[in-house]
Amino acid sequence: GVRSKTPPSGVSFVAAGFCLLVALCHLQQGQAAQASSSSSFSSVKKWISSHLPTWNDASSTGLGQDSPEEDPQTDFEDGDDNTVRAHWALLIAGSAGWGNYRHQSDVSHAYHVLRRGGFEERHVIVMVYDDIAHNVENPAPGKIFNSPGGPDVYDGLKVDYSGQDVNAKNFLSVLGGDKAAVKGVGSGRVIASGPNDRVFVFYSDHGAPGLLGMPTGDFLYADQLMATLKKMYKARRYREAVLYIEACESGSMFEGLLDEGLNIYATTAANAEESSWGTYCPGMDPAPGDEFNTCLGDLYSVAWMENSEVADLTQETLQVQYMLVRTRTSNNYTYMMGSHVMQYGDMDIQREKAGDYMGMCNSGPEVDPECPAPSPSSAYSSHLNQGHPRKPLPHHAVPQRDADLEPLRHKYAHAKTPEAKAAAKAALDAALGARRRVDDAARAAASRLFLLPHVSHKLMSALSLQPRTVFAAQAGSASNKLTPDPAVVNQLLHGTMGRPSKGVPLVDDWDCLRAMVAQWGASCGRPMDQYSMKHSRLLANLCNAGLGPQDLKAALHGSGCEEAGAEAIHASVPIS
Repeated sequence: GVRSKTPPSGVSFVAAGFCLLVALCHLQQGQAAQASSSSSFSSVKKWISSHLPTWNDASSTGLGQDSPEEDPQTDFEDGDDNTVRAHWALLIAGSAGWGNYRHQSDVSHAYHVLRRGGFEERHVIVMVYDDIAHNVENPAPGKIFNSPGGPDVYDGLKVDYSGQDVNAKNFLSVLGGDKAAVKGVGSGRVIASGPNDRVFVFYSDHGAPGLLGMPTGDFLYADQLMATLKKMYKARRYREAVLYIEACESGSMFEGLLDEGLNIYATTAANAEESSWGTYCPGMDPAPGDEFNTCLGDLYSVAWMENSEVADLTQETLQVQYMLVRTRTSNNYTYMMGSHVMQYGDMDIQREKAGDYMGMCNSGPEVDPECPAPSPSSAYSSHLNQGHPRKPLPHHAVPQRDADLEPLRHKYAHAKTPEAKAAAKAALDAALGARRRVDDAARAAASRLFLLPHVSHKLMSALSLQPRTVFAAQAGSASNKLTPDPAVVNQLLHGTMGRPSKGVPLVDDWDCLRAMVAQWGASCGRPMDQYSMKHSRLLANLCNAGLGPQDLKAALHGSGCEEAGAEAIHASVPIS
């Protein structure tokens, strides 16, 4: 699968047309009697892909000097398509701060899973803030663990982008292969994949309806991610791509947005309306050591990685892995301590081997000595070689946003003196109070919107409500003052208004959502953070009702938003 450096000629196009005819004949004669229409179409795609000539034409990709690099070498033999040239991966943790330990731990672990699986170091790009291993709170300086008793996953980790370089703009540039955009930034490496390559993306952090968190700069919005993926598809940047997303409301990043025809398959830790879950937290069984006061991992993330270490990914398909991860993350479909793992995009891809995206050398607990690129971490490799692969452990979990508070709860529970206990309680109360005031401000703003004459009718129309069902007499009020019914306010705050759903994204006007998020920051004196971002559901509902930033500004005035923003700055738990 080495690509020609010359643009396609007229002969090439004739050859391509001939190949298409041959492919159709091939399908009709050899497969039509056996395959369903869906699998037949998939076979046509794969057969054509393996027989069409390939080239690197900057004019056809529209990417100029950022076109895929020439790289004739391969890493490991693909499990489904022997014309696949190479495998690429982009791993990113979108948070910072000790309370978010688990996100960087997830990504560090993923790096070793892929390297053990046969990924070359130069084909795995890592973006982490990198403030955990040497954090003053770390009881094991220089080390990071993703599970109790597990190996140090920071050992051997190669970080490409850290600190302020981890942001939405750089992430999209790296994913899209835009080398010019990251020149002089971090390692400067990008996903330099081409039409014969597979791409795997793993993200772990906080999310909210329509967006994903980043440790610095703006949020990553769903439409921005889709725009980059579509550009990659048009430029033939990949054969097929798989995305795994660990975040609250992560389903909203793809619901109604990810077209089946893009050759992309995505799974998410949660649907568009719920939290994802942290695990291996203090007090759980199994728990991290007593010296650890934070969660070591996230449930969906450790589920797919621990499966990848014990299963034979040369045989296990993405569909089987999805079902196993879904079962564990949902707590055997009880959802008492877990979320709905979802899947989107091209469902034909789920029939392929999981090893195509996580490494075909991940063939079970034993490390294959024939594999080209074993994990660079001696601790990780020896942990598996000594017969200690991570196995699915008893299920305990905590919602993502509550997991951020675990360090404060742990300090309060384990304080050794009355003074230390009082200080820990004050810090925990302050963090909980700051969150409560953010929620109160959002509720006050939602309630006030129904009292603004120029917008109330828009809201009632969008929610299909009549005035008599919106307002209720204030109990005990001598003036019989009317206020919006709390249930109606809840509907505006947390209701979905039918979005997102199949074929319908969270919002149609993404610029409106961005403007609303910016207005929240301007009105509250502080940008939305990893807790307040959950109220992007309210902001999306306002956009869908035809409201704008000025309406939000009027509603937030006097809501207590300014005080909540000021208190969040001084909260003891890092929340930005």
